[in-house]
Amino acid sequence: MAQTQGERKAETRARLLAAGADLFADRGIDGVSVDAVAEAAGRTSGAVYAHFGSKQGLLLAVLDAWKQSVLTVLFAEVAITDSPLGQLAAVWDNIGNNPDTDSDRWSLLEHELWQRAARDPEVADALRARSIESRGRSAHELSRWASTMSVQPVADPDDLATLVKALLTGLEMQRRIEPASVNCDLAVRGLAALMGMSPVPGDSDRTTSPRQRNTVTHDTPA
Repeated sequence: MAQTQGERKAETRARLLAAGADLFADRGIDGVSVDAVAEAAGRTSGAVYAHFGSKQGLLLAVLDAWKQSVLTVLFAEVAITDSPLGQLAAVWDNIGNNPDTDSDRWSLLEHELWQRAARDPEVADALRARSIESRGRSAHELSRWASTMSVQPVADPDDLATLVKALLTGLEMQRRIEPASVNCDLAVRGLAALMGMSPVPGDSDRTTSPRQRNTVTHDTPA
């Protein structure tokens, strides 16, 4: 059965996003052209402009798609984790400690964009609007989580969202340069401090995410 116009447009957009994701991840922002994305997707460069407006528009769409994928996994892991500290560990695992997944590619491209924003007011405007929206969502989720756990964070929701992002971003950058200096326990202690919680020293089970437990289970001989 022939595709409808809407289905063809959706397929083209999906192909361009997939091609852009692979190319940006492999080559970085400057190493990718609109023509290269179009060729990899089997489409014309005009299709890129029609769907995303520019290379920057495509890049932001790729980042948003990766981000949504990471958040979907994160929320699923938090939902099946009973320990509050284990939930914080899941946050670190998905946001700052995934060197072989989309999360790592997403954060690396974010770093490149931040560098551009520091020198290009147009890029800064685009990132600022995106950051404000993201911080608002984070503030809502953090406030809801704090209320559920009956904890008193160190700041109001908006400031807390900024502090949590700064902590995760800083630790993620440090992990890239000096991996041995950053581990899950350190990240959880930092997050817990911001949330007004006190991790129990040596309580490794409560600060272990579902992914870490599964890894231990699968790697341990029966």
